[in-house]
Amino acid sequence: MNQQRKWGMLIVVLLVFYLLLSGNRGLWNLYKLHSEKQSLIEKNTQLQSDIDHYQAEYKTYSKDNSAVEKQAREELNLVKPGEIVYKFGKTDSH
Repeated sequence: MNQQRKWGMLIVVLLVFYLLLSGNRGLWNLYKLHSEKQSLIEKNTQLQSDIDHYQAEYKTYSKDNSAVEKQAREELNLVKPGEIVYKFGKTDSH
């Protein structure tokens, strides 16, 4: 095999190797896409879990008005008309 042919073969091999690694469908790009897919699957799973939680909460609140009232009292500090609210401060234990 002559010298020129060896260089030609080397260039072809390097070119094929470069295209395998860095092209649009190269190994590096496929690896990045796979990582992104895994991240999206995890995010989708978390969002589905959130949806399930909120649907269960919605069912609870749509069936039971006392649950809505309890939530409003706890989170918004709401009171019924005519109610008196007593607040006690923390005491020092000296």
